[in-house]
Amino acid sequence: MKPADELPVIREWYEFMTWMLPRINKFPRDQKFLLGDRVQTLMLDVLDDLIEAKFRRDRLPILDRVNIDLEKLRFLLRLCHDLGHLTVKVVGDASEKLLHIGTQIGGWRRAAESRGRP
Repeated sequence: MKPADELPVIREWYEFMTWMLPRINKFPRDQKFLLGDRVQTLMLDVLDDLIEAKFRRDRLPILDRVNIDLEKLRFLLRLCHDLGHLTVKVVGDASEKLLHIGTQIGGWRRAAESRGRP
């Protein structure tokens, strides 16, 4: 699939993942397999859910789950920073990207609600 054929929110999420994953791979070995794995799993879950929501009529529960996962990810990134594994700049940039993506998901959710699609 060409990036132009993707929904903008899915494309931006994919770009966020390609930006974030190399930073996680630099975690110390013990944290890479604890916190790093958890962050990676959450990011992949969000990607799975966004793709599923694209094709489902009942997308509101999926989008709600994505919003919850984004909030979990914000806290995990904050924890990674507090433990010294991510810089203030990385966490700040990630927070901006997550806010923008969350705004898009909120718009998608409102559009689905207004069309009467659960």
